[in-house]
Amino acid sequence: MFGKGHSGWGIYAPAHSLELLVGSATWKPAVVEGRIEPREMLNVTVMFDHDVIDGAPAARFTYRLLELIESGDGLGEGQVTSSLQSDIGL
Repeated sequence: MFGKGHSGWGIYAPAHSLELLVGSATWKPAVVEGRIEPREMLNVTVMFDHDVIDGAPAARFTYRLLELIESGDGLGEGQVTSSLQSDIGL
């Protein structure tokens, strides 16, 4: 994780039905408005216990989590609750 250009490794120990592992940030090419530009990317691993969570709901959760992270949901002034909380009924 601390090496230049390396994303790092996580060891999965199934203690919970959902775990998030945040790795390092690395520079990678990304398409921005039709152009390829260097962007700093955060490596995040989402781990599910498939004995508890089926693949389809896990994929929908991961996709929605990605949308919220990319949009910066909850970072605006005055935003108290997250859209993810309303999506899952909290």
